[in-house]
Amino acid sequence: MATSSAISVPVQSGFSGFAAFDSNRRDTLGLVLSICLPLSVFVIANGLAELNGVLPLFFAPFALPGWLGAALHIGSLPLFGVARWMVAGRGTAGRRAGWWLVALMAGTIGFPFVVFLLDSFALAVLSMLLLLVGLSTVVRVAQISPRAALIMAPGLAWMGLSAFVGLSLAAGWTPPFSLTNAQGQAPQ
Repeated sequence: MATSSAISVPVQSGFSGFAAFDSNRRDTLGLVLSICLPLSVFVIANGLAELNGVLPLFFAPFALPGWLGAALHIGSLPLFGVARWMVAGRGTAGRRAGWWLVALMAGTIGFPFVVFLLDSFALAVLSMLLLLVGLSTVVRVAQISPRAALIMAPGLAWMGLSAFVGLSLAAGWTPPFSLTNAQGQAPQ
């Protein structure tokens, strides 16, 4: 008597050649990709901006060299990437928090390239908005993984210092609250 048995083989549809580059993998490669992807996006944005004659400007207070301000700013990107990797695999709420982190990384990447377009008040407002997005993100991330929120803390601290100093300088530059700064001097 002959018997037969069915074998279930999963069929993959589409091209899966880029599956190795999935940053949501729960292994070491996924962690490395989560660290490297935001940095590589910044490098690409920097290259495109430089082709158009735009150079990024970084916050470097207290007579710090500009390269140190740039390193601290860019150094927050891998931290945000690690936090995204830690929460992205934890259900729907984790994926939502991961998208908030992606938005924060996009804002952090784009911020130094729009600085030269803004006056002091607009720059202070934009840095405060980016800080508010960061604080909203850390609240969402902390609900999923408190450790991931702690990993984000140094980047948010630098962002907070930038926003605080920028807003303080804008407020003290010219009354009322820096609104007249861009208008020039009044005729005498």
